[in-house]
Amino acid sequence: MTPTRKYPSGYLKCQRKRKIEQLTQSQKGAIDRFFLKEKEPQSSVDDLITEQQDDNEQLANDLGNDEIDDDLDEKDNPEDAPIVSGQPSEFIPSNIYDPQIWDSLDPKWIDFLAEKGPARDLSIEKGPKDQFNRRFNAAFYTRYLSNGEKHDRDWLVYSNDVDKVFCFCCKLFKKRPLKGQLANDGYRDWTHLNVRLKKHENSFDHISNMTTWIDLRLRLQKNETIDKVVQDQIKKEKEHWRELLRRLISIVKYLAKYTLAFRGNNDKLYQENNINFMGLVQMMAESDPLIQNHLQRFQNNEILYHYLSHTIQNELILLISCEIKAAIIQKVKEAKYFAVILDCNPDFSHQEQMTLIIRCVDMNSTPVKVEEYFLQYLIVNNTSGE
Repeated sequence: MTPTRKYPSGYLKCQRKRKIEQLTQSQKGAIDRFFLKEKEPQSSVDDLITEQQDDNEQLANDLGNDEIDDDLDEKDNPEDAPIVSGQPSEFIPSNIYDPQIWDSLDPKWIDFLAEKGPARDLSIEKGPKDQFNRRFNAAFYTRYLSNGEKHDRDWLVYSNDVDKVFCFCCKLFKKRPLKGQLANDGYRDWTHLNVRLKKHENSFDHISNMTTWIDLRLRLQKNETIDKVVQDQIKKEKEHWRELLRRLISIVKYLAKYTLAFRGNNDKLYQENNINFMGLVQMMAESDPLIQNHLQRFQNNEILYHYLSHTIQNELILLISCEIKAAIIQKVKEAKYFAVILDCNPDFSHQEQMTLIIRCVDMNSTPVKVEEYFLQYLIVNNTSGE
């Protein structure tokens, strides 16, 4: 009688192999505990040089809105003050040409878009294909009239981010909810787009919005808007603050260059011991009409922000130092090869500080010469080689 097998052929071998794999996996974490993982290398001096603050573009918005009150508290944040027309001009939002945000735009940005018009990326001739193998084509920008003439649809905007087209004037100037996707969320039916565009550009709402856009654009270009007087006053105020900041920056550069003290016992105008910064402002007011007018408005409480406090002085020093440091780093990158000089010295409070100096070849000077640039102080806990 032939003996019967309890398990098929190869079954025990497969089971044994499976148990070995399970045991290996279960012990993998335990084995890893006996091996030290390699630590990540610390940042080199080159990395330290390249990591710099990039806050220079905040100069116009964050220049410290210091209050007129002479008892200005150091804890007050100048950024908390409201934005007024007398402050420097704001930066243009990076997504201002995105049709998706036009429903909630401020009136001043609507005027900006009306004057500049929509932004077209002429490099995009064809968009991505949809499920029907159809896509946007730059030929839709052109309208062919019945007499054979060609007319540019300057109101048509294609958004590459959402792969849709919008009507610029209807999206921007609609006074009530309009039917159709061109004035709302965008249109993407490329098969019927040509028919939809013809129907839309002949509609009453589109013609009315188009007229509003053209009329506003002409009035903005000729500076003949209804609020022309107000706009002129705003531009005049902007120019006043821009020129004032140029003078204050010049004072800061002069004092920093010759390592002179900025403040004395107080930082109030026309008082004793206000030392160099306020003293130079008072001196410039004797011959500079802009400074003189500014101080008069400040003393008569005609303006809320004067830009003369210690908060502004410190911020201008910081912004200028960041610009200088960025210029030094650019020279080091152009030179490629550089040496690092480190030295420790205690300061007035006996805190040990290490100076970071970079020595490299200045490729921009004529003739080329070796220069040394001081970057910053690094606080150290001890003076050992470690």
